[in-house]
Amino acid sequence: MNWLETILVTLGISLDIFAAMECKGAQLSKIEKKPLVILCVLFAVWQTVALYLGSAAGAFLRMREVSPRGGNTQIIAAAIFGVLGILMIRKAWKNEPIIERRDDRYAWKSLVARLSLISTWTLVLGVALGFLGTGTMVLLTVISAATVIVVIAGLHVGYHMGYEQKTKAYAIGGVLLLVGAVDTIFRFVMV
Repeated sequence: MNWLETILVTLGISLDIFAAMECKGAQLSKIEKKPLVILCVLFAVWQTVALYLGSAAGAFLRMREVSPRGGNTQIIAAAIFGVLGILMIRKAWKNEPIIERRDDRYAWKSLVARLSLISTWTLVLGVALGFLGTGTMVLLTVISAATVIVVIAGLHVGYHMGYEQKTKAYAIGGVLLLVGAVDTIFRFVMV
């Protein structure tokens, strides 16, 4: 995948973090710099490790494939993008209500639990990107930058606008992942 396609699918999966941070931002009476920096570093490192491990696994499996064009892994990658996109759109459609109340505590246990779930999706995305032979440095740079951006943006959007934008974030993320699936089919499979 080229860098633009990598940015699209990585941003698509990162919008799940945006939604989580938006819900947290809606509860805060003030965004403090120290917890914000800790959140950015924690989420960026966690996401980067998950994407790297998934990419390494996908690259390893891709090398084991007998086909010189790698057609099977590319089809699986497109399917992974599609399934992740559908799951994100389903989250938007479901629109689980949030009890919006002031709580300036950063419930680190629940944030880490949420991050673990999100990172599972990122790990699977990494496998798909590994199947496509995406460069490791591009992946790690893009996921780190995207994660920091969505953590900061999510907290600020939630703080200023409430949590109502989370469904839009899920829907946009899902659409970006579906675009990645269609792009993968046209670029790699239909060649």
